[in-house]
Amino acid sequence: MMKYLFNTILLLSSIVLLTACSSNDSDQQNLNSKFGDLIERVCRETGVPGASVHVISPQHGEFSLVWGFAELSTRTPVVADQRFRIGSLTKSFTGTAVLRLAEDGFIDIDAPISTYLASLYDYEPLEQITVRQLLTMSSGLNEYLNLEFLTASVLTAPLTYYPAQTLVNNALNVSPQLLYDPGTQFTYNNTNYILLGQLIETVSGKTYQNYLQETFFNPLALNDTFVQVDDSILENMTHGYYDYDEDGAYEDWTTINMSYVWSAGCLTSTARDVAIWMEALGQGTLLSEPFHPDNFQGQPITDGVVYGAGILVDDNFAIGHNGTVIGFHADAWYDPQTQTTVAVLCNTNAPIIDDERDPTREITEGILKQLKALELE
Repeated sequence: MMKYLFNTILLLSSIVLLTACSSNDSDQQNLNSKFGDLIERVCRETGVPGASVHVISPQHGEFSLVWGFAELSTRTPVVADQRFRIGSLTKSFTGTAVLRLAEDGFIDIDAPISTYLASLYDYEPLEQITVRQLLTMSSGLNEYLNLEFLTASVLTAPLTYYPAQTLVNNALNVSPQLLYDPGTQFTYNNTNYILLGQLIETVSGKTYQNYLQETFFNPLALNDTFVQVDDSILENMTHGYYDYDEDGAYEDWTTINMSYVWSAGCLTSTARDVAIWMEALGQGTLLSEPFHPDNFQGQPITDGVVYGAGILVDDNFAIGHNGTVIGFHADAWYDPQTQTTVAVLCNTNAPIIDDERDPTREITEGILKQLKALELE
């Protein structure tokens, strides 16, 4: 596996210009400069190889900014339409798909998940868990995507294909009983969203890919958004990097079978597509009004923060989600106050200089903060 020392990355990144595709607003050049400085500073300080940012603002237009490299071995710079894996941002698609099926009369979200998946699992506790509790991360199920599974299976045999049922059974077999009574606690858990992917396929009669394609990708013209359930590298795909052995050098982890996260994290997209999606989701245009409470009201996490149907609603910040898979990290948020959407994608899940920081979140927060400040002027 190729390795890439960060001092080389820093040298190469210094020759890549920050680029923007912007509207003709008079203040756009100033905004581009401010946001560009923010992106470059965060990426350099943390060690992110490359990043793509897309902003949709009713006051300041729609624009993209990119920084760094899409592929280190070829010194290929990131471009605005570059595709990245978006990890758990996939959950916002899965959760909204379940609610769309409920809206269409195919699912009762307050029914036990065993109503729909009894033929797949002989696990009595599923009779106690509602679809809603899977959506809001309050099921009490065990996590299949634990450290042991990642280190002993995924990272050691990255080309392995995992059927969804295998992933769920890994969790059920480890914990024959629920961890707590459903609906009483919040625990972030990928097992919930694998079951919801199976629910989508079971009640729709379509593959997860085809249902999302027909219901969301095509109507919203998300032409660069894809479900990946194999180890293929899409055209115009950013390479993903991770220092797994912690020797101070990035390894290229682009070739990995994405079935290990399926409907909990397998989507690939661009910053622009993700921003379009999160704006539509945050503004409530993807579901009819009676289903808005099911989307935006969920299991409390802390004061003012709830987990809805695959999205976080933070009264002190915004509506959105983040996402991490091996080699990639992402954030996408819609701010109801300014009606601004920011999507930030980068091509490492653990920045090599400072992996205690969250670069995509820092960039998102910085951009939203600056735009809010302009609203007050």
